[in-house]
Amino acid sequence: MKNEYPDICMLVGNGVTQDPRVRKEAETLVACGYSLSVLGFKLTNQELVEDVFEPGYKVIRVDVSTFTIRFRNLIVNLSSGSPRKLKNIIINIMKIFLKIYHVLWFFLKAITIKADVYHAHDLDTLPAAYLSSLRFRGKLVYDSHELYTEQREDFPRLLKLLLQWIEGRLIKKTVGVIAVNQSIAEELAKRYAVPAPLVLRNFMKKTSMEETAASSLVHPEGIRVLYHGGYLKGRGLEELIKSVVYWDKNINLYLRGFGSIEEYLRRQVSGLSLENRVIFLEPVPMERLIADAAFADIGIIPYKPTCLNNFYSMPNKLFEYMMAGLAVTASDLPEIHRLNEEVGFGLLFDPDSPESIAGSINNLVRDRDFLQTCRNNVRAWSGAAGNWETESGKLVDFYRDIFNSNQKAICRGEIN
Repeated sequence: MKNEYPDICMLVGNGVTQDPRVRKEAETLVACGYSLSVLGFKLTNQELVEDVFEPGYKVIRVDVSTFTIRFRNLIVNLSSGSPRKLKNIIINIMKIFLKIYHVLWFFLKAITIKADVYHAHDLDTLPAAYLSSLRFRGKLVYDSHELYTEQREDFPRLLKLLLQWIEGRLIKKTVGVIAVNQSIAEELAKRYAVPAPLVLRNFMKKTSMEETAASSLVHPEGIRVLYHGGYLKGRGLEELIKSVVYWDKNINLYLRGFGSIEEYLRRQVSGLSLENRVIFLEPVPMERLIADAAFADIGIIPYKPTCLNNFYSMPNKLFEYMMAGLAVTASDLPEIHRLNEEVGFGLLFDPDSPESIAGSINNLVRDRDFLQTCRNNVRAWSGAAGNWETESGKLVDFYRDIFNSNQKAICRGEIN
């Protein structure tokens, strides 16, 4: 018997497996009765071209793995040994060429998939979703995970203007727009003169709390501060390590992740003689992030507002830390500040100042009652409003509003 709900095709410019937002949205809509497929990329030799996940949706990947691997190696070879300015120009040009290659093959695959709704995750998939919706007379949804053209200080100006023109034209062709936080929703509405997008925050699943329940009390012997995530420029990790010099002696920093500046960070730790206070941990699978964060007392997010996207960011690790029951210290950025006012998860700091970072850590640790209150606050909030099980209701209502009343009733369970 044909599914009474429309078919949805989600499009995302990555391998899908490591994109928790896409997977959570897909699982939610499948549970509501929709037939759903996700079109992404096969970027490595380990990924399958086509796969079916347990929640019941199909993942289809455009195989660009061989060319991508060879091309990235070529970028490294061409840029090595060149003057720094020339090296950056070469890398930027090659990356743009690689992105065009990906978009082209993605488009050629997308227009073969017939669906009633094309749900584009981020700007790089929006053109393919739009053209597919024209071919099959489907509806178009735009899900903005970032301010796409504002992710880098050095984003090429002409490319930025072109992409903003495309985004501005296509966003008006949608039946609805979704954004990850209030600031980005307001920016999109203002920039393109469209109705305010739905704010769908990327909360964690409440089921993650079950593995962290035993770790809700502050450790009496010493305080553990955790950063987990990418070791990348603009994350404020250099200032974070410098700040440890000013931390009280009973506080240690744990770093878990990987990235392009890892060796530089290790040298920095060695140069400051902090080997006994800054501990590098091995990365863990995404599914283990929250459970393995529960050993700590405080999570830290030292992101720097190097671009507008970073300034408006509300990193996933903020929700991961809170779901693990950690108090949080973080950069004083608009969305983080807004959430701290709502939840009371900890203290904020100036990410450019190691002394400011240290002050927030020391003040939080010296008042153990306040630290414990912050940990209690995040657990209570995560169990009530701050979880995907609650937040996903917005997505369900969003799709109910797209379609007719009969489909609304099916989703509510009112029609057998």
